Amino acid sequence: MTKAEFNSTRSHIHHGVKTGLAAVLAYIAAEWLRLPFGYWAAISAVIVMQVSVADSIRMCWYRFSGTAVGAVIAAVAILAFPDDTPMTILALFLSVAFCAYMTRYNARYRMAAITTVIVFLASLGQPERLVFGMERVLEIALGVSCAFIVSVALWPQRAGDVLRARLRRQFTALADLYGDVLDAFLNRQNMLALDPLERLERDVAADRSLLKSVLRHERLLYRDDTATLGLQLDTLETCLPHLRAMLHSLNDAQDQGYDILMEAELRALSAATRDVLTALGRGGTPDVIPLAEALDAAHTRLNDLRGQGVTRRFSLQMLMKFFSFYHSQRFMARVLLRHAPGPADS
Repeated sequence: MTKAEFNSTRSHIHHGVKTGLAAVLAYIAAEWLRLPFGYWAAISAVIVMQVSVADSIRMCWYRFSGTAVGAVIAAVAILAFPDDTPMTILALFLSVAFCAYMTRYNARYRMAAITTVIVFLASLGQPERLVFGMERVLEIALGVSCAFIVSVALWPQRAGDVLRARLRRQFTALADLYGDVLDAFLNRQNMLALDPLERLERDVAADRSLLKSVLRHERLLYRDDTATLGLQLDTLETCLPHLRAMLHSLNDAQDQGYDILMEAELRALSAATRDVLTALGRGGTPDVIPLAEALDAAHTRLNDLRGQGVTRRFSLQMLMKFFSFYHSQRFMARVLLRHAPGPADS
């Protein structure tokens, strides 16, 4: 997993200690079971050990399942082909070619090909080739098991914890950026750069892969509130396009800036929106009543201005710019009202 949260010095020190410990445990376990090639266990532990628990589980399953498939293929090759050089070459070619082709459907066949080669070739000349080959499989399984135990038991680096912290920061960043955009709009439509929004969009896209790791792997061991994590991520993904639309309206420089008559109502709506965003980022249940009231107050104020005919003095371009910005702001607030958990959900 190439997330910055897993690239700290502390994380890699922990990873180094855990990897060394897993290799030692695997070798000791192989010696205790009197397996002659314990280094295969140590090698397997080193290969599958990853910084995060989710990636370690994924690699353990990948190597273990691939090893099992490769062992079966090697056993078939040992039983089906005579132990002479031409047949050995043919059996090796067919088994490896089959595994390589099957990677089209499942990546574990890449590991199966490696296991097939190890079991099939290492057992050449042995009196009991199947037994010898299965001992190598047991050594690999030992290494995988030791890596799994150490990854989960010692300093577990959980993707769920990282995702929770990332979402909290991103909700705060979204609330701050939302406030900056509104301030710029009310300050006679000063233009803003898109860079902060684009960084936030990239971060949220990376969060989706983190959530998939939690759902596919860590949920097997830990009881994370994945419903809340999913709701937070869905909310971010839904709000960001509305904020982009607000920025697009703000940066439309076809006319000169002008004062906004609804400044007080828009600021109240912004403050209520940011409060809900901050509460959602913390994983809590926000108070959406102020947001609903601010939304109604802004709509009432706009209707009053239109009824008084105040908006007639503005150009069509100015009106389009305002309504585009305002409706994006309203849509974002309605997204939060829809996504925020109610009392029955908390």
